[in-house]
Amino acid sequence: MNLVSRLLRLIFLLLLLPVLLLLGCQSKLIYYPRGYDEGYRQTLASHSGIPLPYETSQGRQVAHYIPARNGDPSPKNIWVCFGGNGTLALDWLFYMEAWDPSFAYLLADYPGYGDCKGMPSPQRIRESSKAAIETLTTHLKLTPEEMQPRLRVLGHSIGCAAGLMAADDFHIQKIFLISPFTTLTEMGKRVIGWPLCYVNMHRFDNRKHLAHVVNRGAKVVIFHGTADPVIPVEMSRDLASAHPGKVILQEKEGWDHNEILQGLVREIGVTMKGL
Repeated sequence: MNLVSRLLRLIFLLLLLPVLLLLGCQSKLIYYPRGYDEGYRQTLASHSGIPLPYETSQGRQVAHYIPARNGDPSPKNIWVCFGGNGTLALDWLFYMEAWDPSFAYLLADYPGYGDCKGMPSPQRIRESSKAAIETLTTHLKLTPEEMQPRLRVLGHSIGCAAGLMAADDFHIQKIFLISPFTTLTEMGKRVIGWPLCYVNMHRFDNRKHLAHVVNRGAKVVIFHGTADPVIPVEMSRDLASAHPGKVILQEKEGWDHNEILQGLVREIGVTMKGL
């Protein structure tokens, strides 16, 4: 019995070890935060960008507002942009020159990214995004009721999850998603398998939030590359098929996860204008 007990304890520890490792390091597997260098700040200045500092439970956060290039002080289209897990908010600056000059942008970093303090998680990202939009509303001297119909969402990869949460919170009606996943748990199942995928503590759920916004009448367009090795196009197909006639999916043959942003800059801009 003593030998059996030792073997059982050994087996238990061997099974427990990967769980403990995932619990301890899963944030590092999901998020890749980094800060800004002087080049980013110069690019921001060239776009007349305005830093918007605010406070959350994670400390000081900073989003960035890019006014409309046509000089409209009260733009009717404000795109709230959320990037992937390895990008910074100001990376969007390299795409928007091709987009409509009447658009303004709120570029939102996640806690721990850019000039933001703290650590990212779904709840903290949601808190920060909500505070960023409220800070911009105050900056533009608008009421929440005046701000709400101006808001649109643009997200890429994990930014689709952040964008859908913001759209859910503010009842945003125009949403543009690039390469979204269904849920992060289902992504985990592809990478590490069952049952370890359920150790996931960062449970982004695009199925749930997409259903919420679509049921409120939101217009949603999804772009996804058919050669995406990171998030398979089948996930976008699942999201779109759950809402036939309400979610438009445009598959791009041969594009991968990051090429789609660079290759479809102008088409993305046309689609944004038509939403």
